[in-house]
Amino acid sequence: MYSLEHIIELDLHYLKGFSKMETCEDGVLFYNEDNPTYYDANHAHIWRKINNPNVLLSQIKKFYQSKSLIPRLYLYNLEENQPCINALEMHGFQYESFTDDIQCWNGEPLLLPHNPAIGIERVTDTNIEEAMAVEMSISTFGEPSLIKTAFLQTYRSPYFTYYVLKLDGKACCTAKLFVSGNQGRIESVATLESYRGQGLIGYILQHIQQQSIQLGLENLWIMPINAQVAKVYDKANFKSVGKITSIHAFTEGKSIHQIRQNS
Repeated sequence: MYSLEHIIELDLHYLKGFSKMETCEDGVLFYNEDNPTYYDANHAHIWRKINNPNVLLSQIKKFYQSKSLIPRLYLYNLEENQPCINALEMHGFQYESFTDDIQCWNGEPLLLPHNPAIGIERVTDTNIEEAMAVEMSISTFGEPSLIKTAFLQTYRSPYFTYYVLKLDGKACCTAKLFVSGNQGRIESVATLESYRGQGLIGYILQHIQQQSIQLGLENLWIMPINAQVAKVYDKANFKSVGKITSIHAFTEGKSIHQIRQNS
């Protein structure tokens, strides 16, 4: 079910929903000059075995600097690409390591008790401001203005569907479903801080599971940002199928770890 190539392919389709892309010998270069501080939209994505790390790193720096963007890259296949890791510092890159869980829905519907106070809506022009307000409150997603720009861009894409959960009429939880072919991926699961601990994420995940059945999706993936979140998803029948180890390298600005710690 799981392979690095499989996950990378889905990730590339996802990123193309809000970024422009150029290919290089060892991977791809994503960029969005209209949203320059949005990390996911502006980075190289390298997973093949790198033949000449110095040439690649110089190419990445030149590419992003020519667009007035900070050079960033996500590096996978670390065992084969140790020479590239060794060359990062020489080219002015700092870096941080991640080992991320990959979870996939096991096909067993989550069965939660009916709660008449909960309503789940697809995000439309009518309720988009309410949904954006939830996402913009999550510091781990980045600056509010950045979140709004990214939200509007993906909202208009036919590959993304946003959902908002309301409790007693108050929007307090959101998530989006990305679909590529027969594969689905849940992203941007968010709950207002004052509503956390009430099990609301379960209800919105249950709703998306139901939608994925209607769409005939073969797999429904989710990528938790930490072990605590992974436990929440596991309770909703998203089971671990493997892990991806990667490096995020950057020449300046905050690391992803710093952003998450400031939440």
